[in-house]
Amino acid sequence: MKTLYTRIILIYILTFIISLVAAVVTVSYLVDKKYSREQENLMLEQGQSFIQLYKSVPDKELLKSTYNGFLESLYLRIQLYDGTGDIQVFGSQRKEITKISDEIVQSVKQGDVYKSEKDIFGYMTVGLPFTVDGEPHAVFVYIDDGGMTKDLYKILNIGLFVAIMLGALLILVVSRYIVHPLTKMTDVTKKLAKGQFDVQLHSKRKDEIGTLSRSIDAMAKDLSRLEEMRRNFISDVSHEVQTPLTSIRGFSKALKREGLSEMERIEFSEVIEQESERLSRLCRNLLSLASLESDQHPFDPTSYALDEQIRGLILKTEPQWLEKELELEIKLPKATIEADRDLLYQVWMNLLQNSIKYNHQGGKIRIWLRPKGERVQVGVEDTGPGIADEDQRHIFDRFYRADSSRTEKTSHGIGLSIVKRIVDIHQGDIHVDSQIGSGSRFVITLPLRQKR
Repeated sequence: MKTLYTRIILIYILTFIISLVAAVVTVSYLVDKKYSREQENLMLEQGQSFIQLYKSVPDKELLKSTYNGFLESLYLRIQLYDGTGDIQVFGSQRKEITKISDEIVQSVKQGDVYKSEKDIFGYMTVGLPFTVDGEPHAVFVYIDDGGMTKDLYKILNIGLFVAIMLGALLILVVSRYIVHPLTKMTDVTKKLAKGQFDVQLHSKRKDEIGTLSRSIDAMAKDLSRLEEMRRNFISDVSHEVQTPLTSIRGFSKALKREGLSEMERIEFSEVIEQESERLSRLCRNLLSLASLESDQHPFDPTSYALDEQIRGLILKTEPQWLEKELELEIKLPKATIEADRDLLYQVWMNLLQNSIKYNHQGGKIRIWLRPKGERVQVGVEDTGPGIADEDQRHIFDRFYRADSSRTEKTSHGIGLSIVKRIVDIHQGDIHVDSQIGSGSRFVITLPLRQKR
């Protein structure tokens, strides 16, 4: 009973038995309703025919021997009560006499026609009166239930045997047809649980089992991609962590050397400090991205002036863009937005710092804001080296580096991943347009009000 296969077989067998019993009851009811009148008429006709033959044939033993076979073929018995009280049975080799009360016999002899109630098998008895030589006789016609029941049981037994054997065979085949794909699914899910994601069911069925099979195939592909992403993530993190650690370890050993000048000692210390800050930023960004992707990061939208937030960031990064002699073109009309101020701060800071880092000395940065109905667009454009078309599809992936020219100054490959996640949380979208040698343009579209 613990296996689905056994349960299906038992359910099918139980259903088959219930259906069979219901069919027998229904057929019996319909047959009885349709043929009860025919049965009565048949018995009356045979009774009258017997009376005529009995009166016309002098040799009663010859009548019995010739008439018995005919009655047996109709499953009928005739019980005759003559004027002397003797009882004769026609239509059966058996000598048993069916008990009929004396009151009924006398009533029929006196000229009444008798019709009994049906018994549990739907059979009835008919009694007819007649006289021979002035003596009253009574003849009773009834079903020879012994012969009929024997033949009926034989037919039913054969029919039931064939139905049960054929039904059992069909149940076994159909059950295996249903359970087999479920067994394969079980094997596949066990492999998935063990980390074997290169499994597919390739089901072509169009029913619910086929839908479930395709869902498992899709899940296996997703798990395979997640596993690949996990391995790449671990590899990338290890590489990103290893690089500053190698620098820190190397310059720490260099500080131990004797004979270092004060200038060299300061220079080595600054490198160690920079690499430590780089490692710290990486850890903060990893924690921030993990928190954002967990759907448990605090999200506190408030209404504030978006244009003023961006202006404040531009002023905060002034030393950086002045150092590279960058020209800034700013178009920030007043715009009020309902959003999480701290999260969007990370978005604008990341994009602004990237446009400064990847720009040429003396280049240009254009920052603009444009209200559009119920939404607002913010653009950050630079005149840096640009991003190749094949790289633009991946710049929001973790640790993806567009080209070697950005490797030294990239925000450890997850800054834009954080930007994309924050924009998604605000039900917005981000678009990048870039060409090699012509700079890059990032456009973020956000709703002015968050949906509740």
